[in-house]
Amino acid sequence: MIELRVYRAAFVPALLAAVLTMFSLQDRPRSLAQGLAADVLFDGRLAAARAGDIADANPDRRPGTPGNRATADTVERNLAARGFTVERDRFTDDGRSLQNVVGRRAGRTRRLVVVVADRDAAATPDLAGSASDTAALLELARVLEGRSTRKTLVMASLDGSTLGQVGAARLADDLGPPSLVDAVVAVSGLGSPTRRGSYLQAWSNDSRRAGIGLQRTVADSIREELDRSPGSNGAFGQLARLSFPIGIGSQAVMLERGYDAVRISGSGELPPKDGSRPVVDEDRLGTLGRATLRTLTAVDQGGRPEHGPESYVVAVSQVVPGWTLALLAVTLLLPVLAATVDAFARARRRRVSITPWWRWLGAWVAAFLGGLVMAELLSRAGATPGPPPAPPAPQYMPVDGPALAVLAGVVVAMFASFAVARRLMVRPSPELADPTDPGAGVALALGVAAAALVLWLLNPYSALLAVPAAHLWTLAALTRPPPPRRARAALVALGVLPGVIVWLYYLFALSLDPLGAAWYLLLLVAGHSVGLATALIGCLWLGLLGAVIELTRRTPRDVAPLPKPAGPRVYGPGSYAGPGALGGPPSRTRR
Repeated sequence: MIELRVYRAAFVPALLAAVLTMFSLQDRPRSLAQGLAADVLFDGRLAAARAGDIADANPDRRPGTPGNRATADTVERNLAARGFTVERDRFTDDGRSLQNVVGRRAGRTRRLVVVVADRDAAATPDLAGSASDTAALLELARVLEGRSTRKTLVMASLDGSTLGQVGAARLADDLGPPSLVDAVVAVSGLGSPTRRGSYLQAWSNDSRRAGIGLQRTVADSIREELDRSPGSNGAFGQLARLSFPIGIGSQAVMLERGYDAVRISGSGELPPKDGSRPVVDEDRLGTLGRATLRTLTAVDQGGRPEHGPESYVVAVSQVVPGWTLALLAVTLLLPVLAATVDAFARARRRRVSITPWWRWLGAWVAAFLGGLVMAELLSRAGATPGPPPAPPAPQYMPVDGPALAVLAGVVVAMFASFAVARRLMVRPSPELADPTDPGAGVALALGVAAAALVLWLLNPYSALLAVPAAHLWTLAALTRPPPPRRARAALVALGVLPGVIVWLYYLFALSLDPLGAAWYLLLLVAGHSVGLATALIGCLWLGLLGAVIELTRRTPRDVAPLPKPAGPRVYGPGSYAGPGALGGPPSRTRR
């Protein structure tokens, strides 16, 4: 039923878009010049000793606890003693009384350079985490005492990081317009003895990324102190992050609010784990503290770091702007749309019934919608932890007995929804029991094309990764006679492959097992870190996957040929339109 000439011709815009993408590559914006060496200024041993004092004096610094408030008092006294004007911003979240401690020191201009560190901890004593970060913040204040700066310096000790970075969101509301903030540098896990991932974290919870100029400046500072690269993601890893954005840390919240922000982390993307014998790596705390100081000096002495595109992928030192990837994605989806519309027109001419098969597709989608509704109901009933406003570290939301019960309830709801939808929507129509009917393939192809276009509107980077599924599933559904069953199964599997790779990427990046990943995804959906529109389109794609698997499994190799078109012939790319085809009198020209 698919007309290959129409399908092939629709690739022409994609070829033009690919050429445009190659010519749109940009050089990376330059980093700012490094400042003076900071070796004699930031003292790692002094910072490590202070971190030990903080952990010993107040081992329990969970949000809202007396230990957290006592640590806030310590931060306020130290910042005030170093010449900062200090404010306490008190607020509540999830029934807890929280407070940010914000110190400001005016420079010669109104432009801001901001340093933030999380003060609260999920466990005790969190020596290598929030205790070291708070100590590093105070050590930076000590180093900068008496040093004049061109730009206004803001140092903030944030509360509520373990509740979904509510302190960072509160600070973003009070900083002022992003145009006046040249850089936000967050520090986390500076004293961690182990690391998994890059020292430099610049991911957001949407398609926005930290500016290239700021990232390169921080990377140069870390390289100067550690004598090695901070680490980075490859092109596919960056595309995976853009297709399903998950940003952990305060920099993600600041980026969402429009600020240019990065996070220097001694433990990588995730917070450090103290273990049974918590220790602090004095050398790492000192080197990363000096790298932070180098970055602050570079941003203060230089101008605003050049951002580059808002969304981008860096490949072999070249920047691919996000808009070219979006254009490439939509042009690659045009052949699917053209072939599907052509197949729909052919089916209509042959009087092939398509409308009933929407109920067959709907039964598959209903299964996943039922799971989504159950997850939302369980969240509202309090069966899941309070939904965080930003993605938390997975280790803060472990899989326990109640979590397993919630996951089981969602799975049961999915199977029950599928059974009920199948009984109500499919069984009353005997013709829907056999998906070998051509109408099933056309309905499936139309669903794939519509889902791909909606996904492109929501997130063009996700749509780019969905291009293989859109093409291969359409071919599996519309090719007549169908290819062998193994070939069709291969088409379905290859279409799923990009999504599986993204899933495996996040399993490794976030140190998750499959069960933990399912629980973490449920929390993101229930907490609306994954938007409702994204969750609905995800249910649609999963339903289409179930439908194409059923179609592949139940369609035999030898199916009945399509009925002939009813009514007059319509000529087009797949029809003969030579001499005499239009019904005129035969030519009397002598040959």
